[in-house]
Amino acid sequence: MIRYLYIILGLITLSLGLLGIITPGLPTTPFILLTAVLFAKGSPRLHKKLMDNKVTGKYIKRVNEGFSLKGLAISIGLMWCMIFFTAFVVFNYGTMRFVMIGLGVIGTIAQIIVLRKKRKRAALIRIETEKDNIENRNNLKAS
Repeated sequence: MIRYLYIILGLITLSLGLLGIITPGLPTTPFILLTAVLFAKGSPRLHKKLMDNKVTGKYIKRVNEGFSLKGLAISIGLMWCMIFFTAFVVFNYGTMRFVMIGLGVIGTIAQIIVLRKKRKRAALIRIETEKDNIENRNNLKAS
């Protein structure tokens, strides 16, 4: 029963994510990532299809691989363009403008946190690789 709930919720978040591709102000990547988590718990077959899909797979892979500084700047810049468009063109009253700008601030902070974690992880992997290389050289010299 829980498995089917994961699948149904995954289909809902997938449709919201795909709708976010063409709708200003509706995020895409968070819904696609949530879909991946729900499908991983509910159906490995659907999770694999999601990962292999040329549209949804690129969103997931981009987050897994991390952002370059240039990629982060472009992502945040485009996000703010869409937020301003939505806040000042779509909504012509004050409260929703503040909500959209608040969501933009949250999104910006989230992207910076993702970048920072990816850089730390990349640095740790690089250090571990260097340690392994040194150990392998020492083992070869000892042989």
